[in-house]
Amino acid sequence: MLLITQRFLFALLLFVATGHGIAVSASDNSAVDSNTKPASIAWFDGSVDAAFAEAKRSNRPLFLYWSAEWCPPCHELKATVFRRDEFIAQSALFVPVYLDGDTASAQKYGEQFSVYGYPTVIVFAPDGRELTRIPGGMNLEQYLSVLELTLNALTPVSELLSLVEAGNTISNSEWALLANYAWGQDRGSALGERDEATVFALLADACPDDLAVEKSKFQMMVIDDWSSDEERDQSKSNGYLRIVSGILGNPMLTRANIYSFAYLGSDHVLALAEGAEQQTLQNTIREKLEAVIADKSESVLLRLDAIFGWADVSMALLPEEEALPSAEQAWVVDQIAAAKAEVTGYEQHSALNTIWQLYYAIDMETEARETLEEGIATSKQPFYFMSSLGYLEKESGNIEPALQWYRKAWETAQGPATRIQWGVGYLSNLLELAPEDTALIDVTGRAIFAELASQTDPLHQRNIGRMSRLSDSLLEWQLGGAEGADDADAQVIPERGAVVLKYRAAMSDLCAGYTGDGEAVETCASFLIPSADDAEDLKQAT
Repeated sequence: MLLITQRFLFALLLFVATGHGIAVSASDNSAVDSNTKPASIAWFDGSVDAAFAEAKRSNRPLFLYWSAEWCPPCHELKATVFRRDEFIAQSALFVPVYLDGDTASAQKYGEQFSVYGYPTVIVFAPDGRELTRIPGGMNLEQYLSVLELTLNALTPVSELLSLVEAGNTISNSEWALLANYAWGQDRGSALGERDEATVFALLADACPDDLAVEKSKFQMMVIDDWSSDEERDQSKSNGYLRIVSGILGNPMLTRANIYSFAYLGSDHVLALAEGAEQQTLQNTIREKLEAVIADKSESVLLRLDAIFGWADVSMALLPEEEALPSAEQAWVVDQIAAAKAEVTGYEQHSALNTIWQLYYAIDMETEARETLEEGIATSKQPFYFMSSLGYLEKESGNIEPALQWYRKAWETAQGPATRIQWGVGYLSNLLELAPEDTALIDVTGRAIFAELASQTDPLHQRNIGRMSRLSDSLLEWQLGGAEGADDADAQVIPERGAVVLKYRAAMSDLCAGYTGDGEAVETCASFLIPSADDAEDLKQAT
């Protein structure tokens, strides 16, 4: 049984193994790749610098869409929003910029704009100030509404947050802008050094009661954060249960917060109630998700997410390792089939990605594998599904097939940033699953460093994050799997230490010329640097 928390853990593992990188610097003058832009929107044809200059000249906000061809949520955004006539018309009020994470020098922009995951949508004022970040999962009307609010307000979310903190009054439209901000993608842009949970609680308390939708969103942010925290203060459960019950009792508020219930419904059930109240909450959330699943006016991708949430909530109270009852499993299978029959175009990659995980969650591994194989056969980005098959083989203890799939995903991946991220994913799995194969690890690592060396200015954002984590894995590997260089009994294994020294030298070559206080300089300074004692062992061993 794979509960939603495990789904997120898998997503994190896949994120580490494959990566979601993006970025570029103010000095970059390369043109945006027109071959990968979503159709119909008049995306700016030129460099990002030139786009900001055009925004200032024409006094229009700049709409930056940060994406990747292999990213399932990006396909969803393109399928549900970008292809609609209403959005295309509104995009003319902005300078729309599409930036693919695999364009030349793209990683610098990630540092400049503090972006990390795909997709990220940021709206800038004509003068270049960041106004807001728009989350995924919105329908067309919500998306258009947020863009209209941004056009009318032209006040950065960071400034609105400071006003609320100071006890100042802000307008209803500004509250709506805060409620629809992509807090999960903030990366310190508006939050700065503030604690996220404290900010959510502040907004939930300060938002006027008559703004029911906005207030409910802030309240669910607080409850989502609390219910997923293993060290939560359980004394808050009764108050939070009353809030959630009130939201579930209002169809408008339920729909406004449907992703909370689809993705975290099982956490709510487990954290908020006990006994009969817990069963009632479980049944209510299931009923609300069933209504979304049956609503053909909703996007098929949202309905698939609702099916997943329904299954997850249904399993929340089952004993560990107990499968979903056969009748409920059959219902889920029927809903998958009905939704899949409606999937077209851009939706297919994202749909298959959800469907295989859903099958796996309800203990139908054969069907999960078949779905992944379908993805490999039909997707333009088959390496995404190859990595997922590697994960399934790994979970089943099939080491060699797992490594074969991870390697094939790397070999098939396209684009400079994507290739590095899938390559590091393969190498990380080699270190974990085949640590004794020093020769293969050596060859693989040298190939990755060679690819990095062939790229222009490669040590930024996603690449540098991957290399930093790889450093930790390699230091453990050279000590035979010890969990830290401070392990008193750890000794460097000579042949592994020799490989690590090669990698350190290769990284030193890449780091030449990086100066200042950026992430690249920090990672360069610490890459594969062991403790003083281990450094002496390494010196003697090699």
